[in-house]
Amino acid sequence: MRIFNKILVFFYTLIFSIIGAILIFIAFHLSGKIDLSEIFNRISDFPNLPIIFLLSGILLILVSLSLASISYKKFQAEKTIGYSTADGQVIISLGAIEDFIRRLNHHMSEVKELRSEVLVTRRGIEIESRVILWAASNIPEITEKVQAMIRGQVQELLSGIEKPIMVNVLVTKIDQKEQDPVKKHKQELPFIR
Repeated sequence: MRIFNKILVFFYTLIFSIIGAILIFIAFHLSGKIDLSEIFNRISDFPNLPIIFLLSGILLILVSLSLASISYKKFQAEKTIGYSTADGQVIISLGAIEDFIRRLNHHMSEVKELRSEVLVTRRGIEIESRVILWAASNIPEITEKVQAMIRGQVQELLSGIEKPIMVNVLVTKIDQKEQDPVKKHKQELPFIR
């Protein structure tokens, strides 16, 4: 299917490049410098031109419809993950898994915020987690702990699905913990004897 996708991308790039070149050609008013009617006459002298245009139009419509169908199916497939049981099929929204991961933040005091995006690929379930850590944290140790916790909890949650789970962690910010307002106020007051 990847070869078909590459062919589609090449085809659309070629078509839109030609259309873009024609529009640029018209925009610069080059028709006064170059006789366009002579070019159109030479093109129209080709034998079987109506058949070529008809087949090209049909091909363009079929390619557009197949690309739209593939894109729609891929969009729908990426939003859910499912498995079959003896009683029927179970479908789980990836948004539900993302919310579940977001709530894991409360179990780790070193993590200020945890946001994840779950993708289902051919290789398995990929979880892209963006983490904001507190400044006193040991980054390698905490990221390893975050990866292990997410992987373990999601594996337990999706016990009916046999796909491997890969967790990628991106530390987006390291934040300072805010001090208690009472302590902060005491530090700001000068010492008086």
